[in-house]
Amino acid sequence: MKKQLLVAACTAILVACGTAKNSSAKVESMPSQADVDRVQSKFPGYTLTDLNDGKKLFEANCALCHGLKKPASRTEEEWKTIVPRMVKKANGKNGNALDASGEEKILRYVITMGSVPH
Repeated sequence: MKKQLLVAACTAILVACGTAKNSSAKVESMPSQADVDRVQSKFPGYTLTDLNDGKKLFEANCALCHGLKKPASRTEEEWKTIVPRMVKKANGKNGNALDASGEEKILRYVITMGSVPH
């Protein structure tokens, strides 16, 4: 009986931890065409599809090791240093899932969404 209770308690804890991590793996705001328009001079040819791809890659890969950071929590220069370093770590955990194009999409996503006027 005690063994069954212990197993049930451990299972509940593991499920709760897994659920908490998964529920935090989304960024609040959805990118819009206005976001793309705002950074066109910085990223010519950038599209809403590119921005959404960056968001998906950010959510899927950056949550592997830690909670997602808000794009506005870092400056553009900080993201330019952080993203390449974190991509290497994510690739180590996720079997080199991110190539240079994926890294660039994540970088452009956090820079774009970090520059949303308040």
